[in-house]
Amino acid sequence: MRHDWIRPIDQLNCDWRAVARSQSSRFAYELLAAREPNVALTGAGDLEALVGQLRGAIGDSGATWAPQVVQAMVRSQAVHPLVARAILQALLPGLVTVARRLGWGVGGDWVDGGAFFADLMTTAWEVITEWSGQDRSYALPDLLSAIRCRMRRQVLGRRSRREIPTGSDLDHKLVQTISNGLSDLEILAKTIEDLDGNELDRTDAAVLYGSRVLGLSMTEMAQLTGRSRRFLADRRRRAETQLCV
Repeated sequence: MRHDWIRPIDQLNCDWRAVARSQSSRFAYELLAAREPNVALTGAGDLEALVGQLRGAIGDSGATWAPQVVQAMVRSQAVHPLVARAILQALLPGLVTVARRLGWGVGGDWVDGGAFFADLMTTAWEVITEWSGQDRSYALPDLLSAIRCRMRRQVLGRRSRREIPTGSDLDHKLVQTISNGLSDLEILAKTIEDLDGNELDRTDAAVLYGSRVLGLSMTEMAQLTGRSRRFLADRRRRAETQLCV
């Protein structure tokens, strides 16, 4: 039996195939390559080939060119509407990982995993297009982190509206904060302030927030902070221990 979450992915891929090898795709690639040398160096020829190269390279520590190309695509996506669509297609495996980490929306009011993933793709599109013109050195992990953060807020917010009980005082505080409609930065500041009220070290609180709310892995937080995964994991355990005291 096919998983229900595959349906929107199938539709996304079907729509992409309809334009990926078209003249518009080749024209979009040429415009992007003319502005971005790193894209030109791929020699892809069209957006379909470019996405294929990125799919094979993203996550490969030796393919240092891939994050630079994603950075260039985000920065110059305004040259043609299909560039943003290509970014979304390249991120698809990462979006599946995000959905998995968020439990495919279990506990929210999505009818199934497919409905959740459709909302996830909509959120991804919003983040991609909002960041048009921005020059982000870590565009790839930043995109996935921002998308996961927004979806995490939706999951918690919907669980809150359905009055699903949470497992800890921390989850209760986070749901309350999110339901107030605060921005991500305001949530971060308020949550750390609240955790400080429990005599938590500020760094411990920030690591706990990044892990429990933003859904960041230890590897991602290590890349963002320059700290080792072991250091961050120890900080998180210390914070959780302190909260249970």
